[in-house]
Amino acid sequence: MTRLGGSVLPNITALWFIDCPDPAAELAAGAYIEPDKTTDFIEQAFADTEITPIGTSDLAAVVDGPDNRVFAAHFGSLAVLAGTSLRTADPTELTGYLDDLGVGHSWAVISLDPDTDTGCFARWHDGEMQRAFVGTPTVIRADVGLPYPFEGPFWAGEHPQTHASGDPLALPFHPGELADAAHLAWFGFGFHTNAEGAVDPARVPVTVYRIGPDDGRDGFIESSVSLRADNPPRGDADSTSEDAAETAPISAQGASPSDDETSPIATTAPIATTADSAPASDEPSSRTPGPISRYFGFRGRL
Repeated sequence: MTRLGGSVLPNITALWFIDCPDPAAELAAGAYIEPDKTTDFIEQAFADTEITPIGTSDLAAVVDGPDNRVFAAHFGSLAVLAGTSLRTADPTELTGYLDDLGVGHSWAVISLDPDTDTGCFARWHDGEMQRAFVGTPTVIRADVGLPYPFEGPFWAGEHPQTHASGDPLALPFHPGELADAAHLAWFGFGFHTNAEGAVDPARVPVTVYRIGPDDGRDGFIESSVSLRADNPPRGDADSTSEDAAETAPISAQGASPSDDETSPIATTAPIATTADSAPASDEPSSRTPGPISRYFGFRGRL
C-alpha cells in the first residue's frame, strides 16, 4: 500500500449519476436524501440481490467500510452508489451496465484501491465515455479521451510521487492522487485530500444497505446529517423503514462537467438513527439481476 502525504491511499469507490450542470454546487448548497427515490434507485441497481436498509450515515464513513455494505442516496438531480466492493480496474466495461440502470444524464466513477495501489476515474455523457484513466505508480492501464483541465498540473510534474521515484517507469504523479483530484473537481471534495473551502463529505447523507445475509454487524449506525430538509429523521427505529417506498428514477436533464470550486456544505445538527432489518424484495428470485449486481457479481461473491 502506498502512503500519500503520510496517509495510506483510502479504499473507496463512488458511482455518480448526474442530472444537473454542477454537482459540486448542488452538494455545497446542502444535499438531502429523497428516501422514496433512493429505495427505487437501489432496487433497480441490485435487483435479484438480497439488500437490507440498516441505517443512515455519510459519505465520509464509506472509506474503508465493510465489503458487504453499499451506501446509496438520491438527491433529486444527483444520485450516488458508494462502497469498497464497487471497485473496477476497467471503467469502459461499466458503460453498458450504467446505461441499463437508466439513471442520470451523465455518470462518473472514482475508485481508489490501496490493495493494488490503483487509481481510477471516468466520466460519461449521454452514454458516451468522455474520459477514463486507470493506473498504478508505474503502469497506465487505461487512458481514454482528452485530459480535463484539473489534470494539467499532474501531467506537468507538479505533483511528483515519492513512492516509485527511483523507478524509471514511474509516472509523474500517483494515479490515486489524480483520481481523487477528479472527484474534487467534479463534486467539490476529495476522499484523500481537500482544497480550502471543499464540501465536507461527513455532511453528505447516505442510506446504508447490507448486501447479502445478516452478518450480525448491523447494530447502531450514526449519522452526522439530516436525511431531508423538510422532514429530518426522528432518530428512532422506524425512520428508515418509513422511507422505503418506491418511486420513479431521476429524470434525464442536460448536464456538463464543471471544475468550479465550491464553498463548504451547510452544517446540520448531528443525529443518530437505528433501523430494523427490512425484508428482502417480495418479487420472485428468478427476476433479472439489476445492472450493478450483474457487473459486480454480488450474488455469488458475498
